[in-house]
Amino acid sequence: MATTRSSPRLSYLRPLMALVLIVAILFWAKPVIVPMALAVLLAFVLAPVVSAIQGRGLRRVPAVLITVVLTFLIIGLVGWIVGAQIHALAQELPTHRKEIDAKIAGLRGDGEGTIAKLLEMFREIKKGEPKVEAPAAPAAKEMVVVAQSPETSSLELLITAAGPVLEPLAQAGLIVILVIFMLIQREELRNRLIGLLGHGQLTGTTRVLVDAAERVSRFLLTQLLINVGFGVLFAFGLFFIGVPYAFLWGFLALVLRFVPYVGSLLALAFPLVLSFAVAPGWTQPMLVIGLFAVLEVITADVVEPILFGHGTGVTPIALLIAAAFWTWIWGPIGLVLSTPLTVFLVVLGQHVPRLRVFALLLGDKPALEPHVSFYQRLLARDEQEANHVVAERAQANGQENIYDDVLLPALALTRRDRKNAGLSAEDEAFIFQATKGILQSVAAGPKAEPEANSEDNTTTTDTPVGDQPRGSVLVLGCAAHHEAEELTLQMLAQLLKSDGCHLDVVSTKALPADIETRVGQECPALVFIAIFPPGGLVQARYLCKRLRKRFAKLPIVVGYWGDERHYDKVLVGVRAAGANYVTTSLLQSRSQIRALVNPPAAVDRQAVGRDILALPKRSTAVGNHTPGSARP
Repeated sequence: MATTRSSPRLSYLRPLMALVLIVAILFWAKPVIVPMALAVLLAFVLAPVVSAIQGRGLRRVPAVLITVVLTFLIIGLVGWIVGAQIHALAQELPTHRKEIDAKIAGLRGDGEGTIAKLLEMFREIKKGEPKVEAPAAPAAKEMVVVAQSPETSSLELLITAAGPVLEPLAQAGLIVILVIFMLIQREELRNRLIGLLGHGQLTGTTRVLVDAAERVSRFLLTQLLINVGFGVLFAFGLFFIGVPYAFLWGFLALVLRFVPYVGSLLALAFPLVLSFAVAPGWTQPMLVIGLFAVLEVITADVVEPILFGHGTGVTPIALLIAAAFWTWIWGPIGLVLSTPLTVFLVVLGQHVPRLRVFALLLGDKPALEPHVSFYQRLLARDEQEANHVVAERAQANGQENIYDDVLLPALALTRRDRKNAGLSAEDEAFIFQATKGILQSVAAGPKAEPEANSEDNTTTTDTPVGDQPRGSVLVLGCAAHHEAEELTLQMLAQLLKSDGCHLDVVSTKALPADIETRVGQECPALVFIAIFPPGGLVQARYLCKRLRKRFAKLPIVVGYWGDERHYDKVLVGVRAAGANYVTTSLLQSRSQIRALVNPPAAVDRQAVGRDILALPKRSTAVGNHTPGSARP
């Protein structure tokens, strides 16, 4: 039976249609979804309070009722005070029209202030005839027609007046009831969500719910405490400055600071405009700006980094886009809910594979791993940015880790794409050349510049024995078959410098017979062979056989930089050919070389060479090691 495959167009249309449907539901079901969202957030905030009261010996239901009643009493009291101040402000503001007109005239230059005098001076300097306005013609008399609506009944007036009041009261009542039941039955709701979403993935579902609950609850509690402190200090400061209705502006700052980035500016705008309107001079508005600036700097640069730690896990751009989206969907209440909802979506994306797009688009973690970013920058011929990626990684995790974390995986991507993804030989050569330059900058120090375009670095040549530092142990590094392996040996050479080892890199142009001759002449402490697949295993095995046949006691370590799933097969093959150890990372290779050569001890290399040549020849070297014994 032939299987039917969906067309690529339908595979793109289905997620788009689902997204449109979800947005439509969020928009049209606002009267139901918004109270539910507010109830969930309040349940997150009040759950620790309920648990604390239960710890005093009170049962669940009384603890929930006490917490909810006190919470909504505080909310109602604050709302009543704020409403009374708004009503008083609306009645008082028109009385300050003279002050407002005088300050506006001063800004325009029509008053007696400094700005007005300067503008008047510029008018006198400016040449030109004054414009003569023609006298206005007398306005014609117009007939006024008054349309009188028919009288409405008392019942219609009552319904019209009560409509705007009953809807918020109904939503508030729904929120109270939902909060009470969510707090009383929170374990039951959690178990039902796990049973609904688990489907055999109990561990992942539990992790999602726990992580989301902890992060959202921690964010809301911390942000609420910070905003309350900011609002209280702002209100007291405005009161001492003399700005009317300081409590109202402190409460407004508390609420608006839930809005990311722009909320603080909105909180400043209202008291600043009022002080501009009622104050006789400019001293009070300047004091308001200074007070807000001091509080904002202390809160944003000191308090929030200490209390938030690593932040909410959402990028600043994502917070702004989310604020705009939820405001468009739900209005002003969407501004307050935007950050918690975005954090929840990011947590879901981190644990649910199908929702990974949310973590990728909204999360603050890098979209690309360091080695992928490094490789992508080299593909774009941007050596400066690639060097910056390496420098950042070295600063974060240490210089020793950049080889295994960034450079080696990037070379593996280069080898893979050269074989499978159509990477051109020119691009591959550029990546290798740029990597050589970056290696030189890493070895020289943070201030050195990469020499990726230097003509002297086009090929790797054998290092003369005379250049070996005195007292160091010689390690001979052999590339199995490719230039990429020479680069990995140069990385290993940089790692071994601090251990008193000198790794002499042999070019891929050298034949196995030449390498065998060099081993007999220079008597290295060990030979390290690098394999970077695809290919190289056959050449490495042949070299191991030749060296083991002549130098029975010579330690041979093979570094395999390919897929670790093939490790057992490679280990069996190269050990049968005479290798002692197989490593899969540069740090692991350094550890193994440390254990074998023991750099601090004084070594008579000529005596060691004579002892090696005097040993009986054997076809293979069987050590006291079992497969897989090489560990980092």
